[in-house]
Amino acid sequence: MTSRSLLRAWTPPALLSLLHRVTGRQLRFVGRPIDWDDATRRSAGYDANEIIAKVIAATREVVSGRARYERDGVLFDVPDYPFALLAGLLRAADAEARLDVIDFGGSLGSTYRQCRPLLDRLVGLRWWVVEQPAFVAAGQAEFSTDELRFVNLVDEVPRGGGASVVLASSVLQYLRDPAEALAAFAASGAGHLVIDRTPVSDQPVDRLCVQVVPRHIYAASYPCWIFSRQRLVEALSRDWRLVCEFPCPERTARTDDGLAFEFRGFILERRA
Repeated sequence: MTSRSLLRAWTPPALLSLLHRVTGRQLRFVGRPIDWDDATRRSAGYDANEIIAKVIAATREVVSGRARYERDGVLFDVPDYPFALLAGLLRAADAEARLDVIDFGGSLGSTYRQCRPLLDRLVGLRWWVVEQPAFVAAGQAEFSTDELRFVNLVDEVPRGGGASVVLASSVLQYLRDPAEALAAFAASGAGHLVIDRTPVSDQPVDRLCVQVVPRHIYAASYPCWIFSRQRLVEALSRDWRLVCEFPCPERTARTDDGLAFEFRGFILERRA
């Protein structure tokens, strides 16, 4: 066990949270914007070129084998398999062990590389990342393979004959109109939907705030939704049946004014 792991194991959670806040190593959720435009005005924004350059550099390290995986441009040397997410993907595979994944907001394939070692029994796998144009351009130029492809829109993903699943990991909360994305998921023809790392509260309405990113990742702040779990599940239930939900590694958090929420994942299948 490393010294960092020992420190984490023996430090009380409340003190560890305080240390992370003081050192800028914890996400912060601040403010009560009245709408998305107000949240944008309250945000410092981010340097898109800096972020894409950092993610490209980190992805190269993973592809070369010098790191195990990356998230948000941060490299990790120890494997960290998202088992609940993997369960959703494997559940979606058809009887011939084939699977098409539509990875909405999938960066340069970070979740694909994180999961791929445990998807080796699949006979056929096609992984489509749907991303912003800068990520798509970088992915197409350098990181595309026979399995991994990059497109700008969900409806650009070809419909195949096998099983398909939409994956939305840590993305819905950063959209001006999450309902528009949910409509695209429903129209995709996919039989399954996996939502991961999404903040929800027990409040009856959604809460809009500004998320401040830890300084060790990059200097940025931007609008972020904290969804009402009840409203999110009701919206999903129009097209999908909830199979199960699960806690995420980010666990629980609070806004600066005390709203408690947690990060949850959902495994769903299309209603007949």
